[in-house]
Amino acid sequence: MKKLFTIILLFFLIIGCNSEKKKHVSKKLRIEAEVTSMKYGHIPDYLRFLGKVVYLNKNSLISPIDGYITKLYFHEGDYVKKEQIICEIQTPEGYLVKNIDSIINKKIGIIKVIAPTNGQIVDMKITSNGIYVNKGKILCRLFSQDNIKIQVNVPFEYKKWAKIGNKCEIILPDGSIITGSFSNVLPQVDNATQTLKVLANINTKKFLPENMIVTVLIDKNKKQNTQILPNSCLQTDVLMKKFWVMRLINDSTAVQTYVKVGTQNKKEVEIISPQFSPDDKFISVGSYGLEDTVLINAKQ
Repeated sequence: MKKLFTIILLFFLIIGCNSEKKKHVSKKLRIEAEVTSMKYGHIPDYLRFLGKVVYLNKNSLISPIDGYITKLYFHEGDYVKKEQIICEIQTPEGYLVKNIDSIINKKIGIIKVIAPTNGQIVDMKITSNGIYVNKGKILCRLFSQDNIKIQVNVPFEYKKWAKIGNKCEIILPDGSIITGSFSNVLPQVDNATQTLKVLANINTKKFLPENMIVTVLIDKNKKQNTQILPNSCLQTDVLMKKFWVMRLINDSTAVQTYVKVGTQNKKEVEIISPQFSPDDKFISVGSYGLEDTVLINAKQ
């Protein structure tokens, strides 16, 4: 009887130790992981092209007569409004008579050069009164900011993305971004680059100098309200042919779920299928190298 009692006691001790060991192992295999939810939105898929600022409305103001500049109202860089006087020119005869009798004849033979539109004066050729100019001489040029465009060089194979009315984003050299929309496709191809010249309207009040080089972004992705997860949720095989995420089926268990992915950037990835619930949770940190089913301690 003593021997039998000893054997039974040892049996229960062994079972108890194995149970404690299993509990210890279970606790040890529980993974610390951060989880996140699905969000819905749009991930841009940009085409990048070079463009430049162009002024379509440029006026060269020329001298209508041979004569002397008698009054200069504006200078290089000044902004003028339509029909403001840029300068006054007096005929040689009037200028000569004025010098003889400056009180009676000071306005004889004076022609006023008027601004044909709003704009900024550039390339001013006259700097002071008394300068003689010949008829037809360019006095200055007037750039109208009412008609500034971005000229984009688009490869012919991408012309469908630059249709009239399509939106684009323009990155300026200082890193700032303005929006635009395509307005014209010019019927010519650049000889050197074999690209189409497409004009885009811009929405900004910033001063943009002519010929400034910019980067133009065209978004190819038209899908809206798609499933989006952080890139850290996505796992793949070595050939990058299969993709999966670790989805929680309860508070402490995550299972491997294969997915089809779409547009991706540095931070986020589009999940095309399957369709998940907005309440589903996914491991965002700590999922690398996990088995197809794991126990986790989830952190939001």
